[in-house]
Amino acid sequence: MAVATSGRPVGYLAPVRRAALCMLRLVLPHLANALTASRMVAAVPVSLLVLDERDGLAFWIFLAAALTDLADGYVAKRWASPSRVGAALDPVADKLFVGCLLLALAERELVPVWLVALAIGRDVMLVVGAVLLRSRLADFRIEPLVIGKVSTFVQLLLLGFVLGHEAGIADVAALVEVLIAAAATLTIASALAYLAAGIRLGLVASRPA
Repeated sequence: MAVATSGRPVGYLAPVRRAALCMLRLVLPHLANALTASRMVAAVPVSLLVLDERDGLAFWIFLAAALTDLADGYVAKRWASPSRVGAALDPVADKLFVGCLLLALAERELVPVWLVALAIGRDVMLVVGAVLLRSRLADFRIEPLVIGKVSTFVQLLLLGFVLGHEAGIADVAALVEVLIAAAATLTIASALAYLAAGIRLGLVASRPA
């Protein structure tokens, strides 16, 4: 049996190490999807906390959930191959999380209703467009555009700043106004970009084989 420099046997560590590696191989391929799903699960509780004006707790849970948006992509690229399920689940989780919180904040008049209508209207357009393209293109896959990712990031940033301001963490009222304008601009720009991409794919699908 091998002996460490401290005189303690180390042979017993081998089975533990093998068991740990085995567990990692089983868990890591599904970790990215689990992180994405946790964002979906957090949407309703955080929104209820906002409606109940428990802004401090809502902010910290929001922050943890928002960080999964960064973590799931990193985990998928670093330790597991990105899956079609994950590719479809991620934008759904983002839309559900952002949409629920925007509705809750609009109910308290912390964000303008027109911004909520703009964001949800764009998301409905994307879902309808994806369904139509899927019906015409058998190999159609959801591919998020860069501007779409930037738009989602700014929306999350806006939500975080509003919650942080209401929780008394920082006085960022001036930045909130800027972020509302930025979120609206990027939402419109991303909607136009996705619409243009959808039209191009639709034209390809309509061409005779």
